[in-house]
Order: sequence, then structure tokens, then C-alpha cells
Amino acid sequence: MNHPTDPTDHDTPWEEAMSRDFDARVRDLHEAPFDFTAVQGKARRIKRNRRAAVAGSVLGVAAIVTPIAVLSNGGTTQTKQPDFANPSDGGSTSTVAPDTPALPDYLQGNVWHQADGDTVELSETDQPYTSSVLWGDLLVAIRWDGEVFNVADVIDDSGAVVDSFEVTSSVVVNDAGTTIAWIDPDTNEVRAAWDDQDATINAVDLASPGEGVAWDVAAIAGGPDCNEAADGCTVYLNNGLGENPTAVGSDGTDENPVPGALDYRDATTVGGSKVLFVDSYNPDTSLCTGLYDLEASAATWTTCDFDAREVSPDGSLVSALPSQYDGIGTAWIAILDADSGEETGRFAPEGGFVSSGAVWTPDNRLVFSAYDGARWHLYSMDVTGETTELGDPVEGPAESTPFRLVRR
Repeated sequence: MNHPTDPTDHDTPWEEAMSRDFDARVRDLHEAPFDFTAVQGKARRIKRNRRAAVAGSVLGVAAIVTPIAVLSNGGTTQTKQPDFANPSDGGSTSTVAPDTPALPDYLQGNVWHQADGDTVELSETDQPYTSSVLWGDLLVAIRWDGEVFNVADVIDDSGAVVDSFEVTSSVVVNDAGTTIAWIDPDTNEVRAAWDDQDATINAVDLASPGEGVAWDVAAIAGGPDCNEAADGCTVYLNNGLGENPTAVGSDGTDENPVPGALDYRDATTVGGSKVLFVDSYNPDTSLCTGLYDLEASAATWTTCDFDAREVSPDGSLVSALPSQYDGIGTAWIAILDADSGEETGRFAPEGGFVSSGAVWTPDNRLVFSAYDGARWHLYSMDVTGETTELGDPVEGPAESTPFRLVRR
């Protein structure tokens, strides 16, 4: 098996929901993962701030503004106040200005919008990309294979697919964006890749009744080198068959480090080793979540008021949704203080809803999309709940946001 090229080398080419109801069996790909013998050319470096910088120098919760190109509107600035915006008490909403906070990468149609304002046309695929992560300067985008599992395409910043490999459902990336992890449905192996290396972390039993997905990755912490003798990595796995989750490590560990956890949401080593987890699923269809401190071997907090989703780049904040909701969106989205679990800001649109997919930017702002009944809006929110609309709204059906945000 060939090793992947270093994703952080400047000269290298190159939503939480998982489907459990796909029918038919997994097909074999024509190429093994990370076979780059046919890859030619070099990728230019994408100019973006990364979480790696945050790990070395923790950012404050105040937004750091950076000049950027305006999204989705050809570089022009939207000047009118959006009718849809209706932030919670204490917050305010503005339209995007010449100086705006850092942005995430996102996909819209077959176009990859990069954080530095560049756009890259992607090739047509049989199935649309449903989720993606940044791995160094590469985009790892996930699409359904048409049968049971998913395919991960590794895309360089020219839009070329430089590799494809099968995954059970998703791919996750560590805090620094240097290491990815996934489960190979052909071998049942939990895999990781970084620099020019890849490794098997552990193995799982993918046997399941029917054609569901027995295991999928939820998060990876540690790295970049996942060899036992080096940095080490822990990959957090969720079970799709109603069994307990587990964390597998390059040191041979295979256990649930969070007592009573039913699912994992996110894990980080920035500012201490922490895991977001689901504490309980309740008869009224609500759930309770919490933040667990692995070093203290205790929960920092638990809550039944919020569905805590993802830790911010510097480890100080947590994104959250309502603990109980139905339909295709939620009534609001909030930011919590990671130390206390208390809410610091919220966006609650009137007459619409928020998409469940949200991502953090390097300057600790939460980016998400919201629907007003006819159009989708892309918003950026700071710790206080102050919200900025990014570019012009896009018309579309309520069932699917056109802004598919890229996790980093």
C-alpha cells in the first residue's frame, strides 16, 4: 500500500448524521486508498488560518477581523438589513462588511469556496458530497457509494481528485488538521493517515443485521504521528446498533473512557483532553449531553437543555442546538462556555429555522446556515450572539441547505 503524500507540504499535489438504512452491499473501488502513482503536478498552497495556529497560540473569544472577499455575490457587499435576521436578546445582526471575521471553507453546488476567497470548480459525481473536512491543504469530501457505505475523495486545490477510498460513513480530522481517521469497510480496520504515512489503529466488527452501519468515526485526538512510539492517537467511535461507543488508541487501548457515554460528539486536546458526549436519550425524544475531562476523570458539566455538538478551536467554547427538536432544522443555535456549560450567545430566527450543520472558524466564530421560508442565509456568530450575514441569501428548498460547510 502506498503512503499518502504530506498534506502540509507546500509542494504536495494534492452532518453528524450517518445513514443506517442504505441497501445493497459494498462495492470494491478500482484504486486502493492512497495510490498516487498516477498523480501529476503540484498544488499551490491555500492561504488560510488553521487550527494548528490556534494550538500554539490560544486566541481570545473576541473576533479577529481579516480582510476577505465577500462570499457568493461576486465580491460585492450586501448593504440592506436582512428581513430574516432576528437574534436573541443581547445580540445584534449586521450584514457582511469590508472587514469581516475569518470564514470557513464550504461547498455550494460543485464549487469549493475557500476561506481565502478563492473558488475551485469540482468534478461532477454520481452522488453529491454530503460532508467534508480539511486535511492540510486538501479537501476530503464524502459521497455515498450508491449501495451501503461511502466514498472519500481527496481533492487538491486545483479541484483534481488525487485519491479515493471507501469509508463506513465519514472521515474525521484532528485539531491541527494534520491527521485524518476513518473505518475501512473492506478490512474492518480503524485507519489513520498523516504526512506520508498511514497506520491501522485497531479493528472493529462491522457485522450488522440488515444493511446498517455498525461503527463509524466520531472524532480523532492526538497526532500528527499515530504510531504508538510517537505522538499517539485516539479515535472515538460510535456504534450504530445501539451499543456503547468506544475509543481505540494507537497504544492498544479499546474502551469507553467516558463512564455512561452513549455516543461521542467531539474530542480535543487543545486546552486539556476533553470529550463531548451524549449522556442520555430520554423517552420524550430529548437528550442530555456533557463535557468530560479525561485528565480529571470527571464530567466538567452535563446538561439536558442543550445538544452540545463541537468544541471551538481554542477549547473555550462549545456549539449547541436544542436538546429536543424534530423536522429538518432547529429553532435556534447557541454558543456555550466550555468551562461552565452556560450559554453565552444565541441566534433564533423568527419564522424560519437553523440547519443542524455548523462549523467553527479559527477566530472562534460559529458559522451556520438558516432558512427563511424561501431563501438560505449564511451567518457568522461571535461568543456574545452578535451575528453577521455572509454574502447574499440563496433561494432553495427547505430540505437541504446549499451551504455545505467544511469541518477543520
